[in-house]
Amino acid sequence: MPSSPIDVLSRHLEHVTLTDPAIDLPTLAEVLDAVPDPRSRRGRRYRLGPLLALILLAVLSGATSLAQLARFIAGYDPGLRTQLGLPATTRPAASTLGRLLARLDGDAFDAATCGYLAALAACQPPEQETSARTPLLGLAVDGKTLRGSRTVDGTTVHLLAAIRHDTQTVLAQRQIEAKSNEIPAFTPLLRSLDLSSTVITADALHTQHDHARQIIAARSHYLFIVKGNQPTLLRRLKALPWREAILNDRTDETGHGRREIRRMKICTVRPGLPFPHAAQAIQVKRRRTDRRTGKTTVVTIYAITSLPPGRITHTQLAALIRSHWSIEALHHVRDVTYREDACRVRTGATPRIMASLRNLAIGLARLLGWANIASAADYYRSHPADGLHPLGLTT
Repeated sequence: MPSSPIDVLSRHLEHVTLTDPAIDLPTLAEVLDAVPDPRSRRGRRYRLGPLLALILLAVLSGATSLAQLARFIAGYDPGLRTQLGLPATTRPAASTLGRLLARLDGDAFDAATCGYLAALAACQPPEQETSARTPLLGLAVDGKTLRGSRTVDGTTVHLLAAIRHDTQTVLAQRQIEAKSNEIPAFTPLLRSLDLSSTVITADALHTQHDHARQIIAARSHYLFIVKGNQPTLLRRLKALPWREAILNDRTDETGHGRREIRRMKICTVRPGLPFPHAAQAIQVKRRRTDRRTGKTTVVTIYAITSLPPGRITHTQLAALIRSHWSIEALHHVRDVTYREDACRVRTGATPRIMASLRNLAIGLARLLGWANIASAADYYRSHPADGLHPLGLTT
C-alpha cells in the first residue's frame, strides 16, 4: 500500500525532525510513471512507473549491468512485484530492459527523478546557523564522463550535474552535446532550479562572465576556482598582497594515508577585479604529506566569490571550497560500488539512464542515513522488501 515518502523518511530517520511533516509527496513509482512511455500502446502488459521502480530497486541492491538487473528482478519474490503494481510473473530479459532504457527520454527522466530528490532533500532541516542571516546552501556544478559508453568512433557520454553539498543529491542533470563542452550546458542546467539562498561552486572551466551574471540575476552567489583559462584574472589574483594578508582559516586533517593542512587567506577586492560582481578573492594553500612515503606536495589554489565580507564566516567559506572538491566522492561511489566506468552499455539513452538510476539510488540511501553506499547495497540485496521503503511504499 502506498505511503507518503515523508512518512518513510520519518521511520528511517527517527532522529531527524522534518521541516514540514504535512507535506505529502507522490510515491516514486507515480513519479516515474509520468516519464513518457516509449513503448507501443499495443501489447503493453504493465505500466512503466512500477517497472522503472523495480529496476531502481535492483540498482539500490547493487545491480551494475543490464544482465544483473534482469537477474535481480527474476530473483525477487512474486509478492514483491505485486506490491509494486506489476504482474507476479514479470521477468523481463536483459535485452528487453536494454531496449526500454535506450528509448527513454533522458531529459524527462532526469527532470522527474531529480525533482523528486530535490523535494525529499528540502524536507530535511537545514544545518544549524549561528548567524541571523538566511542560511546558504552549497550547490556544486560538476561533470563526469561515462568512460564505458565509448563507441567505435570515440564518442562518450558526458553528463553535467548540479549536486547539493550536504546530501550529495543530484538536483539537475544534462547530457553534453557531442563535439561540445560543459560551458553551453551551464545555463540550461540551472534554469529550472530555485537558486535563492544558494552558493554555486564550480571548477575553473565555469569561471565565465556570463555564468556569474546568470547566478547573480537568480539572487544567488558564486564561488569559482580560477586557473589558466582566465589568464588576466589569475595574474591579478596572484599579484594581490597575500604575504600581508592575515590567515583566515586553517585545517589539519589526517586520513586515507595522508595528512593535509589547508591555509586560507581572503582579500576584499571590489571593485578591483575584472570579473562581474567579484567581492572577495581567496587563496588556499594545500600541504599534503603521504604518510607512507613521506613525500610532501604544496598546491596553491585561487578562487573568487560574490559573497560580501561577513555574509558567512571564514570557516563556512572554507567548508564550501572543501565541499565542492568532496563531490568527487559521489563519482567515486558510482565508479567503485556501481562499476560505472566498467559498464559497457552504449545504446541510445541507456548510459545516461543507468547513471541517473545510480544517482537516484545513492541520493535515496544518503537521505535515509546510509553513510556507506556499499553497505546499503548489501543490505537491500539481502532484504529487498525493505527496499520498498525508499520508494515510498510499505510492505
